[in-house]
Amino acid sequence: MKTISGLRSTLSAVGRKEDGISFQMIRSDKLPYMLAYAFELILYAAWGHFTPKLSERLFGIPGEVLVYAAHVVMSLIIMLLWNDRFKHLLRISVAIMVVGFLSAMIITPQGKFYLLLTLIGYAGLGGAVTSARCGFAFVANNAERLFGMLIMFLGNAAVYFLDSVLPEGCIWEVIIILFFLGCLAFLLLSYKEEDFEVKKETTKADTNGIYWALAYFIAYFMIDGYVWNLVDYGKSTQYRVICLGMLITTGILVLLLVFFKLNVWHAWNVFFGFAVIMALLAIFAPAIGTDFPEYFMIGLTLMGWPLCIYVLACAQKRFASYKLLKQCTLIFAILSPFTTMSDDLVKSYKPEAIPVACLVVVLGILLVFFMLSPYSYRHLFSQAWISELSQNDMKALKEKVETVDKFSSFGLTPRQKEVAILLLAAKTRRQISGELGLSESTVKTHVSELYKKLNINSRAELFKLFGVADMSKTDSNEET
Repeated sequence: MKTISGLRSTLSAVGRKEDGISFQMIRSDKLPYMLAYAFELILYAAWGHFTPKLSERLFGIPGEVLVYAAHVVMSLIIMLLWNDRFKHLLRISVAIMVVGFLSAMIITPQGKFYLLLTLIGYAGLGGAVTSARCGFAFVANNAERLFGMLIMFLGNAAVYFLDSVLPEGCIWEVIIILFFLGCLAFLLLSYKEEDFEVKKETTKADTNGIYWALAYFIAYFMIDGYVWNLVDYGKSTQYRVICLGMLITTGILVLLLVFFKLNVWHAWNVFFGFAVIMALLAIFAPAIGTDFPEYFMIGLTLMGWPLCIYVLACAQKRFASYKLLKQCTLIFAILSPFTTMSDDLVKSYKPEAIPVACLVVVLGILLVFFMLSPYSYRHLFSQAWISELSQNDMKALKEKVETVDKFSSFGLTPRQKEVAILLLAAKTRRQISGELGLSESTVKTHVSELYKKLNINSRAELFKLFGVADMSKTDSNEET
């Protein structure tokens, strides 16, 4: 009786489906994986805003182009070398990043030597982003990913705001960079290889799902390139308007996904709506006589940034093996220059055409995704990972159950224990088959044998037996 009573209390605390996201879904041991990617992106923005612009060239190539290339190439190299024993790659990346950035901050910000040190720092940051991205995708749960991206988004909003109010060369700019550099290094070096759970094989369905997530990711960054070409960097006060839009769009994203519990699909639709309005305002801003609405809508449109990263990371966890992730990284590295090249070409040769070009790009992308929406919905947004946003972390549940091992008295096999845990987490047979890599008929057999050993006949009795609230109503047609 003590055995059953202990299991009831354990599962009652951790096995019950939440009504929405809560901080209880964020585990302290997951903080490095939740925050490292966010801090990497904040550091990237802070360095770009708080350090002198690169005016030097190497071999005739502008410094800004070189540091971007160093970041992307190093990220790709580390990703192609990534495996289950990644600690040495992570340490090398962190060391290069810290040495490069710290040395560049000490050296007078001019000359080719400063550019070389900055290149080293950005190369290390490229390796760091690969490490952070892998932890964010393969260790954090959906709620942790969402909170991590919101922290990143608000952190970047703070960087934009501070850039508009702090005098150039202010000591606080140095302190902010050092803070995020130190935090990022500490978080990455806290990664544990045993925490990573990655699929060994992928199917055609897996490939379809991850490629659709990548398509949304690339589409956003193509739009983002035109968005930032609309910004007049001489009008620092307009950064505050952008920040206001970012704060409001953060609230909108939380309302959609957390409180209204809408599908991520709906959030993407809202983003596309913001993007169209923003592009129209960019065209008509001179006629309006103020660019406040345009910059405010730019801030709202930036919702796509955390949204595309969140969706891609969730899809990677659900669909990707390291092999598939490497393929996606290679695809993005090849396409990345093209996503930023067209807007830069327009700005270079016909800057006055940027607003119209932005509207054309937004409407073109919207039309393509609208026409292909049945396919993206089927392969990406209808998948099981969507519902995991408001569910407890299954790994935490497994660890708690395995710690007390309360199933031992029932004589269950290891596989039957896994099935029991997932059933108690309100997973359907289809979801269980996907998570365990089994066919639905095999899962059905395991469920039947499990019920026989527990001397029960339904999932409702399973919940009753272990003192968990009945969550089987949505799955009543799957009972054996």
